[in-house]
Amino acid sequence: MITLMIDTSNRPLSVAINEDGRMVAEINTTVRKTHSATIMVHINHLLESSGYRRNDIDRIVVARGPGSYTGVRIGVTIAKTLAQALGVELYSVSSLAVIAASSGAKGNVLPMFDGRRGNVYSGLYHVSEHFEEVEAAGYKSLKTVYEEMEKHEEVCLLADGSEAFTENLPKYIHAVPRITTVEQYPEILRRENIHEMVPEYLKISEAEKNWINQQQS
Repeated sequence: MITLMIDTSNRPLSVAINEDGRMVAEINTTVRKTHSATIMVHINHLLESSGYRRNDIDRIVVARGPGSYTGVRIGVTIAKTLAQALGVELYSVSSLAVIAASSGAKGNVLPMFDGRRGNVYSGLYHVSEHFEEVEAAGYKSLKTVYEEMEKHEEVCLLADGSEAFTENLPKYIHAVPRITTVEQYPEILRRENIHEMVPEYLKISEAEKNWINQQQS
């Protein structure tokens, strides 16, 4: 099975082609560029370097969020468009689960990334041969994250060391997404209806918040 994999949910960009769960080609970047300007270039480059054609793709896996509103939307839109055009199945995976799988860490792992306003996106997982959700992914204060950690033993924090909020974190492992890694845990992949799939933002946008406040005033 040939799988095209896409994660544009945050500043890092990760795209890959796997064959039967094994990486054939991948591109991972952490440069500050607009993903909409580079994602198709990278996908075409993967196809050229691997020798596959678009019609060889059997399914698409995309990170559904949480993350940057624009970044998540770009990845999900492209994945849906390609799945529809190619007539292939569409699967999604949590952006936080991508980081957990990419790190190679085992046991209780807690990936997080900056959610701004003093909050983070985070989730707690137990990773072994299988991948189990321990604390649901959400938009949380660091205080809430620490309280969740105290409920469990030996929690490994995962974060992108280039993000400013990590300066105040206790010991953590630098981790960025490599979407190619998630197929080793099929239980974290969710089959999607191409027409009904929506990004998983986990919080409302500022525009939505302002609209709600206007309606309530």
